[in-house]
Amino acid sequence: MSSETFIPEEFRKKYSGLAGSESAEFFEACATKIPKSIWMNSLKIRPEILARDLRKKGWKIERLFHENAYSVGGIDRPGQSEEFKRGLFNLQEKAAMIPAIALGAGKRDTALDATAAPGNKTLQMACIMNGAGKIIAVEKNVERFRSMKLNAQKWGLKNAVLKRMDLLDARRKSVFEKILLDAPCSSEGFMRKDFDALRNWNMELVMRKAQLQKKLMEKCLEMLKPEGILVYSTCTFAPEENEEVVQEIIKGGKAELMAVKIPGFKIRAGLTEYNGKKFDSSMEKAARIWPQDNDTQQFFLAKIRKTG
Repeated sequence: MSSETFIPEEFRKKYSGLAGSESAEFFEACATKIPKSIWMNSLKIRPEILARDLRKKGWKIERLFHENAYSVGGIDRPGQSEEFKRGLFNLQEKAAMIPAIALGAGKRDTALDATAAPGNKTLQMACIMNGAGKIIAVEKNVERFRSMKLNAQKWGLKNAVLKRMDLLDARRKSVFEKILLDAPCSSEGFMRKDFDALRNWNMELVMRKAQLQKKLMEKCLEMLKPEGILVYSTCTFAPEENEEVVQEIIKGGKAELMAVKIPGFKIRAGLTEYNGKKFDSSMEKAARIWPQDNDTQQFFLAKIRKTG
């Protein structure tokens, strides 16, 4: 365990129970710096061509689980490269790439990227949609919205409309075929990027975020067309922010979970029981991404279809 990594005792106790016999492996992974990975901007350049060019410069580039996703080595600061400044690729953690891939928005879809800044997943969606269809990217925070706007210009997004607003103020209903809600969370997964990420962590923060997440989920389901797809994701491992939030959405019978499978990427089932609470048996279709399985941050996502 790295002596630099701050892990509150309450956190350690909670996740020792969740990880069980894998606790040592889990905490060891959490205390190790995360490897670099990038999403190549196929709106500007073919990924295989950019990979070839970067290899010529001495970069160690290996394709991952998607044609746009690559691991990166052999360079300390890829974010200072000319290719990054030109918007040919974006720095993005591997697990954070999975929600947009799982959503699978198509060329004819109108899609919503809720709480979108700084726009990493908006870029992903635009690439997956081949620059067609339409993306509405919503962000509430002024500074984060400004950052997203600059990124969108750098990346050359043509099918994205950026809106600065609080998603909870939206009034339109049943307008989107696909919605990605990468929800504000307690950010437990950030501890592999920042060893002090858990300095302000506590269960009060977790429960406060969970209440916001439930409101955002309800709003997104309202804005989704019948038979439309919603992907809910967080970079936290807290069941209070994950399975419990999803349970609130599916218990009314207006939504159902769909399986998430990404070839070349290990995903574990969602919890069907936690801390004395039982969830719908279909919760096993949700995806828990453990840091030791794919050398990523911890992550959660659920793919949900609106049935009514």
